[in-house]
Amino acid sequence: MNRLLICLVALMIGAGIARADQDDARPPIGPVLERMLVDYIRPGYAQVNTAASGLQASVAALCASPSGEKLATARSAFRTVVESWSRMEWLRLGPVMSENRLERILFFPDRKGTGRKQVQAAIASSMEAVTGVDTLAGQSVAMQGLGALEFILFGSGSDALAQSQASHRCAFALAAATNFVNLSDEIIAGWGDETGLVQAFLKPAAGNPLFRTDREALNLLLGQMIHGLEAIRDTRVNAFLDKENPDHDRPKSALFWRSGMTVPSIRSDLEGLQALFNESGIEVVSKDSAPRLADTIRFEFRQAIRTAESLEAPVGDLLANRETREKLLYLDYAIKIIVGRLDQEFAQAGGLAVGFSFGDGD
Repeated sequence: MNRLLICLVALMIGAGIARADQDDARPPIGPVLERMLVDYIRPGYAQVNTAASGLQASVAALCASPSGEKLATARSAFRTVVESWSRMEWLRLGPVMSENRLERILFFPDRKGTGRKQVQAAIASSMEAVTGVDTLAGQSVAMQGLGALEFILFGSGSDALAQSQASHRCAFALAAATNFVNLSDEIIAGWGDETGLVQAFLKPAAGNPLFRTDREALNLLLGQMIHGLEAIRDTRVNAFLDKENPDHDRPKSALFWRSGMTVPSIRSDLEGLQALFNESGIEVVSKDSAPRLADTIRFEFRQAIRTAESLEAPVGDLLANRETREKLLYLDYAIKIIVGRLDQEFAQAGGLAVGFSFGDGD
């Protein structure tokens, strides 16, 4: 718990927290934190847990009785997990930031392909340590999460999972899926009512190690959204899209390119941040000074999400087609517009931190 508190305090300091005396003339906004917890955090992680349990069950069925149909079911369950996790992955606070859970769920960017190489080596050598949940949890974070699972289920040699001779590879997949269930269980438990984190999260006060005031808490919430949007552009879209030269596009640097989930995961990223904006009720801070601004931000989110929804092909095909590549460029631009709305207009209207790039220093 102490580590969680320290991480959150450091993040707030980095985001340029408003002074407590700046809150005096503003109404209390405590309900935003409760709505964020009840309507976004807990339901979101519950969906992750449900999807992870579904993947675990489908992989167990595949390992028990391999077939092409069961492999297809496991692959479909993986895609569902990716979508559910992507909706929550930019909430970088609380128990997900402890015990390396974030990296154990998804190690990315992995510019040197460390995870792929380690997973390939483990499969090639029939490494026993990756077939048990407890022993896998002690291995490299790059071998435990969604990146490893994608290669196991979709990478070279994965079609053998439909046949009995792939028992080691399937056992690796089952251990990784079970590990993900365990991690999501731990995250859910960390947001339970009885935890010190929730008590501190819901009650800003002078002696609270998380937030002294509602305004400080809202700065952190705004920072989560802005940082997430910047990271989607920088580490997701720009990982494969070169805005200056199509010849320098890198489709195999895209996250989830093997499973065809590159753009669907980006869409879910945006849907999750849109839900965070809506479900938390943070728009209350701009109601008086800019009553239509929240609707404008929602419109910008919808534009970006609709663009992502229209991009259904594998990322390599999208980049090779001039029309769909233009849509990817627009998606990058649309995300930039949302960042500007939040970081400038919304922050100013709500009296929150202004002009700070939450991606700086990452």
